[in-house]
Amino acid sequence: MRDKQRKKGIFKRFSDSRFAWDVIQGPVYNRLIGGATLELYDRFVDSVSPPEGSRLLDIGCGPGHICLMLAEKHHTVSIVGVDYSPTQVRAANRLREKRGITNCEFVRGDAMGLPFEDASFDTVISFASIKHWPDEGQGLEEVRRVLVPGGSALIEEADSAADYEDLQRFYRRFNAWWVYGRLMDLYLNSVVFGRSISMEEAESLARASGFADVSVERVEGWPMFLLRLTR
Repeated sequence: MRDKQRKKGIFKRFSDSRFAWDVIQGPVYNRLIGGATLELYDRFVDSVSPPEGSRLLDIGCGPGHICLMLAEKHHTVSIVGVDYSPTQVRAANRLREKRGITNCEFVRGDAMGLPFEDASFDTVISFASIKHWPDEGQGLEEVRRVLVPGGSALIEEADSAADYEDLQRFYRRFNAWWVYGRLMDLYLNSVVFGRSISMEEAESLARASGFADVSVERVEGWPMFLLRLTR
């Protein structure tokens, strides 16, 4: 898998860089992708069940929507969202302040070296972020490191092995009169699904990272998978 990542070369390094997320990918995601996946957000949030009084970490939190949804739903849970892009962190904190949510905070950090002590969180989540990690295996090792023994992780990601019909249904969600459809197809193919991983690869990486319990399932009606892990 690490050889596979190295072969992605200059384009991947640029598109996953802090500059690209601050100037290009972050704004595109916030304006187009995020709005079209609100149903997925709802389903993902319903899948997360943090214990009362626990701590939860969201890796690749973007503008903070999922963290804030969870914070409003689980008032006793302390939630931290971490993102590589300072622009996304600022946007998330502005939204948090606007909505008056106090059990959630957002900080800048790198999935390859999370800025937290070992065993800091009871639950770790990540939505559509792992494909942007320079090394998925190292990122999963970091997930395991910051989890308490017996803690759980829930990761949802685009399935690179999804079939053509599922992808076309997914792409149509993003078409609008002011967005050229083929351009959006190119973006989703090259940046989203083309650079993601399959269910099988995700399971293999998780097991190699030392998780005690690993399961993976398809998200019904979407070209996505859900990876459930227990340390």
